[in-house]
Amino acid sequence: MTRVVRPIVRSFHARFDKECVAWVRKGGHAVYWESSTRARLVIPTPAKGDIGDLGYWSVLDLGKNTYETHVTGRFRGLSSLRVPRSCNDIVRRRATRDSVHPGPHRTVNFDCLECGSCCKDNEVILEPTDFARFEEGGRPELGKAPLARKRGTQTVLTLLRSKDCRHLGHDLKCGIYTLRPNACREFPVASECCLFARQDGLGVVDGALD
Repeated sequence: MTRVVRPIVRSFHARFDKECVAWVRKGGHAVYWESSTRARLVIPTPAKGDIGDLGYWSVLDLGKNTYETHVTGRFRGLSSLRVPRSCNDIVRRRATRDSVHPGPHRTVNFDCLECGSCCKDNEVILEPTDFARFEEGGRPELGKAPLARKRGTQTVLTLLRSKDCRHLGHDLKCGIYTLRPNACREFPVASECCLFARQDGLGVVDGALD
């Protein structure tokens, strides 16, 4: 069982900028609507080198990997990024889901061995360090067909017809856990990606459904 304190997402209209800033300074995430169609995701500035920072992963879940850290203005000391319009519904759903939680953060218990959702219908891109780890572990075939396939210049793990990772056991344990790729090692519990996978795969929602 993993105990995680996750940020709660709130939606704020532009006239409530002070409330938005106060929410994020207390540890929450905010969707700040500059207009009815233009939103900005505001988060506490991620710690440098912390690959498990949930704010950073909330950015990645929007298809972005960079954000702006504000040194002046209303969001001074915080970070934000303009939400792509194609992702407006995503951030709206986050705020709706979290609307039942009163505070800016929430402690949640996750039992990954009763879930396994992140190992289903997910893309794992292999890195050079992964191939080296497979070699050192005596399993070089893990990076080759049929266990992996080329996709342009990248190599990705292949899935079963069910879209499950072929290394996911019936007991929801990873069959190559000690050699698992970096993408699997770094995937953080309670991230937006994790919450979406749990909802999509198990129907488990930490919040409101609609």
